[in-house]
Amino acid sequence: MNKLHYYGRLARIFWNYRRKKSRLSYMPIRLWIEPTNHCNLQCVMCPNKELKKEEKGFMNFDLFKKIIDEVSKFVFDIHLLHRGESLLHQDFFKMAKYAHDKGIVTKFHTNGTLLDEEKSYNLIESGIDQFSFSFDGYDKKTYESIRINANFEKTVDNIIKFLEIKKKLKSKKPFTILELINFPDSKFKINQSKKTEFLENFKGLHLNKVEIKEFHNWAGDVEKHYSMKNYSPCTFLWHAMVIFWDGSVLPCTQDFHGFYTLGNVKYSTIAEIWNNEKMVSLRNKAIQGDLKSLKTCNQCDRVWRKKFLGIPKEYLWKFILKRMP
Repeated sequence: MNKLHYYGRLARIFWNYRRKKSRLSYMPIRLWIEPTNHCNLQCVMCPNKELKKEEKGFMNFDLFKKIIDEVSKFVFDIHLLHRGESLLHQDFFKMAKYAHDKGIVTKFHTNGTLLDEEKSYNLIESGIDQFSFSFDGYDKKTYESIRINANFEKTVDNIIKFLEIKKKLKSKKPFTILELINFPDSKFKINQSKKTEFLENFKGLHLNKVEIKEFHNWAGDVEKHYSMKNYSPCTFLWHAMVIFWDGSVLPCTQDFHGFYTLGNVKYSTIAEIWNNEKMVSLRNKAIQGDLKSLKTCNQCDRVWRKKFLGIPKEYLWKFILKRMP
């Protein structure tokens, strides 16, 4: 998808969103596809630890191919993750390469604990365009109190080794981000002097960006106080969808437990689900602000965030620069 086509698609999405259209004549521009919801950590801000054993699994590669073969006609980018650590999937790099070879911009996040030398080479060779290290805290005590079961020194070493390999190969891709959360809890607040010291570890290496993300409440699964002003319908419903490892399709990344399943790609196409009765009804409820019956939406902080023309400010420039996380 060239720049002209991309921005044309964005304009169309924006027009439909502002005109409050509930049945859309275009397909989603972005997907989150979950290779697995298994994770090796139990981070304090993540509801993953609440998932039951029988709710966890790994996406079948044939199912992944079915999804990619369909969406490659209209999706600009995919995020190969959602509720788990994608590097736990034995076919992860095979999935990334398949999507990349279909012309889809491919992204993911990792906690970095499993990224050894072999995986670092595989990651670069797979053609992944962008990924983020989810890393919180600039010192051992803070990091390990947030990222439960992780080791500070080992993860930092994994990141450094990956960046050294990227530099050695003179590879511009993947665009590499070190991502941290701005926690409201004072014990996790960013210490600027420790930040400067910590970032010295990556001096001279191919780390493209350090990004501080705002803490969100996973639609009520994590406690957070927020201002209930300036409501706007969730933009996700007009541009994106989420697919769990078992093929279940969800309208938004915040629906962690799948309370509002729209359908399943094993039995339906994305095109069919995108405008089915449940999705159109959800858009209409969002337009009307009728969130009481929606277990996820009525507790989510994202619809109340600061916006410009209804679009959350934190995402606006990322959309324009084609660097959505």
